[in-house]
Amino acid sequence: MNDKKGEAHRWLQQACYDLKAAQWNTDGGFHDTACFLAQQAGEKALKSLMYYQGLRRSALMTHSLVEMVQRSVGNMVELGGLLEEARSLDLHYIPSRYPNGLPSGYPHHFYGQETAKKAIAAAGKIVDFVTEYYRGRGEDELIRTET
Repeated sequence: MNDKKGEAHRWLQQACYDLKAAQWNTDGGFHDTACFLAQQAGEKALKSLMYYQGLRRSALMTHSLVEMVQRSVGNMVELGGLLEEARSLDLHYIPSRYPNGLPSGYPHHFYGQETAKKAIAAAGKIVDFVTEYYRGRGEDELIRTET
């Protein structure tokens, strides 16, 4: 596997594990953590795609899913269909982790099961899109699961 494919594989693998961890945290009642992990799953899946596309390192320095979708949409118009999912996940990057990201209280107090389920669904849509993109190009080695 060449470098860009190797990186794409590594990032997609972690995205899949983050998505599983998000679900596990929701099942345990840690909805704030689940939302952050869902954001991370979406971010890592999109970064996998950006590595695969050979985008420059400076393009990969963002944590904003919206920016990643907007930068990559020139290469893949169909990626624009994930803009709403990207927007919803970007909202969880700071407030799901830091008490000062909210007007009062702390993240565990504010995040509930429905919010977590929506975040996981949005991340799942992004991970599925990237997985299907690779599958459609015969890049089975990029989507094989490792333990």
